[in-house]
Amino acid sequence: MKTRLKKLTAFLTAAAILLTFSCSASAAEPTEEIQETVSEETVIPESGGEDEIVATVSVCSCIYVFPISGHTWIYVENLSDKVQRVGLYDLPVGQGVSIGSFSFSVSDGFGIYYNLEAYRENRDNNSANHWSITKELTQKELDSLSKSIAGYVNYWGFYFNCAFFAFSIWNSVSGDFLVPLVIPAISQLEVIIDGGKKGVLEMYQPTEAQIFRQRGSGSSAYLEPISADTLNR
Repeated sequence: MKTRLKKLTAFLTAAAILLTFSCSASAAEPTEEIQETVSEETVIPESGGEDEIVATVSVCSCIYVFPISGHTWIYVENLSDKVQRVGLYDLPVGQGVSIGSFSFSVSDGFGIYYNLEAYRENRDNNSANHWSITKELTQKELDSLSKSIAGYVNYWGFYFNCAFFAFSIWNSVSGDFLVPLVIPAISQLEVIIDGGKKGVLEMYQPTEAQIFRQRGSGSSAYLEPISADTLNR
């Protein structure tokens, strides 16, 4: 009788050990699967990169007196989270800068000006008359654009006019080829044919302290404030 009780006790003990081990093993398997699933789902991909859009560039055209009086310029808007260098100008986050070549409509001399178009066109409520094409830029493209602006010869002539400047800069990053011609109406027609839209571009309103004239070209170039006479024309 005692022998039977010992065997029964041993059997029940062994069964209890096996049952405990089986439960522990079956409980551990789902835990491992859950851990693997969580690990896979919480992997965060890297943001940014070479294809991240940091800015836009627009080539703009406006006719004041058809077909001979008009202006063509470029406009860059900073979409990134840091200040961006555009030519010789440090463009703050969320703002834009217009850049164009001027002649007889300024008092500080022929050449390249920053933010003069944005100031005058906003002041005169003339945005509805602009034709423009816009392209998104990666950091690499923006850097290339900036170098093209900074390296452009600061000169205005009958042929090397505002359209020549704007189209040269636009062509350097757009993959298009707009031909700079003397007559403003033809320049605007090119913008329209290339997919331009009217009245869609809203330029940032710069303060008077953000408007500059470029002096010199290349590595020796610098910006200086414009006169009140140029500002108020």
